[in-house]
Amino acid sequence: MIFGPRLHSLLFLSGWITAAFFLIYLIRLPTHKESLPWETVASQQQASPDWAVNLRQRFLELTSELPGVGGELLPGLAIGDTSRLSESLDHAMKTVSLTHITAVSGANCAIVTAGVMMFAALCGAGRKLRLIAGMTALVAFVIIVTPQPSVVRAAVMATIVMIALFLGRPAAGIPLLSGAVVGLLMWNPWWAIELGFVLSVSATAGLLLFSLPLSHKLAQWMPYWCALAIAAPLSAQLLCQPFIILLSPQMPTYGVLANMVAGPAAPLATVFGLLTCLISLPAPWLGQLAMWIGWLPAQWIGSTAITVSQFPFASLGWVSGVAGALLAAFVSTCVLLALLARSPRVRRIFATLLAVFVLSWVLILFVINFRSISSIPTEWSIAVCDVGQGDAIVLASEGSFALIDTGRKPDSLEQCLMRLGISRLDHLVLTHFDKDHVGGLQAVIGKVDKAIVGQPENIEDESLLSELARSGAHLSRGITGLSGNLGAAKWQILWPDGLHPEMTVGNPGSVTLLVSFPEFRSLFLGDLGKESQLALMKTVSLPHIDVVKVAHHGSADQSRTLYQRIQPAVGLFSVGKGNEYGHPRKEILNELKSLNAITPRTDEDGMILVIPNQTGLSVWTEH
Repeated sequence: MIFGPRLHSLLFLSGWITAAFFLIYLIRLPTHKESLPWETVASQQQASPDWAVNLRQRFLELTSELPGVGGELLPGLAIGDTSRLSESLDHAMKTVSLTHITAVSGANCAIVTAGVMMFAALCGAGRKLRLIAGMTALVAFVIIVTPQPSVVRAAVMATIVMIALFLGRPAAGIPLLSGAVVGLLMWNPWWAIELGFVLSVSATAGLLLFSLPLSHKLAQWMPYWCALAIAAPLSAQLLCQPFIILLSPQMPTYGVLANMVAGPAAPLATVFGLLTCLISLPAPWLGQLAMWIGWLPAQWIGSTAITVSQFPFASLGWVSGVAGALLAAFVSTCVLLALLARSPRVRRIFATLLAVFVLSWVLILFVINFRSISSIPTEWSIAVCDVGQGDAIVLASEGSFALIDTGRKPDSLEQCLMRLGISRLDHLVLTHFDKDHVGGLQAVIGKVDKAIVGQPENIEDESLLSELARSGAHLSRGITGLSGNLGAAKWQILWPDGLHPEMTVGNPGSVTLLVSFPEFRSLFLGDLGKESQLALMKTVSLPHIDVVKVAHHGSADQSRTLYQRIQPAVGLFSVGKGNEYGHPRKEILNELKSLNAITPRTDEDGMILVIPNQTGLSVWTEH
């Protein structure tokens, strides 16, 4: 078992990870990092030879015709090119811990090396020749995918795992790993404080130390092949999770399940993708055949990610920062000791601790979510989600819902919609394509019936709209004259008017919406600046407005005349706490206060609700 011969290696590894963990927090990269000599040397070595560039270009051209999520994933699985990955698929992959599949990682390198070594063995090659063939293939693979630092690290880690397993001594991999770490840090000392490097070492160490013992243990309750399929991702996940928490304080509930289902397909997609890359020039028809065979497992992986990410509670909230990482490390330790400790008594103790922790955690999350949901009034008409520096505003009328913009991050929007009890949107309005207005779109992909969108500025914006359309949303361009109903509320687009070509995209072209509820009128100005606001007043006759979403998070670029004309009772500010822009500015706050308007703001008040009642309007705030 683990805690005999491997004890010294485990203690050494724990010490290294602990040191790396604190280095991440205690050391900051100097501002002159880019000018350091080893960075310059590394960057000079990232260029690939012409033959490798030609192979990559031909492969990318060939796979551009592939449909569905499989077409998006295959280039990443084969050569690490993730440029075609849509935001919704990328979000789904992150939610279920499958992003490592599309990055050039130790797994890709191991697949290439193992495949060539197995082929060499079938041809009758001896042990040394098989090892030479495998290493040669690995070098060629690194050149094809471009020898960037992350790829070099992955290749080194894969080499260590393959040599250790090839020798039949997984524990011997720890000294090899330690030597590789020292060598890599001599090459580039700054990797010591890069989280990616820590994750590479942690995942490799997890596979070396725990994959075989875990598979043997799990094989007591299931077939060995199934145990091995669980043990590999589980061992890497347990050692990496404390560091992943530092990046995103979320726990992937179904991460191991998704890796079990999708993981076996990854080697097939990688192998046939690489075959396509290698043979498409000399034998185009064989390349086509290999490409379509590789597309099938890639499609399976993508479909798995999307399906599993839509399971209830696909990711659960976790404590952020150092405390969250330490808590995750405690859970990982409990899992390992509950499964692998020699003493039955120790196993029972840590299994009990783990069970108590999991039940307590689930109960705490349930209570928090229940209190959060139950504390929100139900008869609201406007909800301003607290999504940081960005806009995400929900309108409600008679059971119909509309969302104006999505904020910057899908997680924040998902949490807000969950608290409001919304799973489907009748309308989505994308006022313009700044990240703080469309970055969270993945949270509502597949949940929108109709979308009203601003003018796209580039191919990236067009791709976003194509993805939205493919998910089932009917798209309309937001321009003056477009109108409709949302339950009992009536809405109409006031801007852009199509008569000002210089004000059709970006902030000046923000789709501006007038929404008339039975009890009050509201105006949503997107990120319009002063010039656009003045043009808007010349285009339409603005009525008295009860509630206005203040333009551009309360920047100084405002028309006082507009606010004086509409005389709002409520000025809503969707703004991030401590933002670098100084939003909202004192000028607009003072202007609204001079009009006797109240000015709730998400950076101070959290979620904001506007609620009509018999005496007029009331405003509820989270804080």
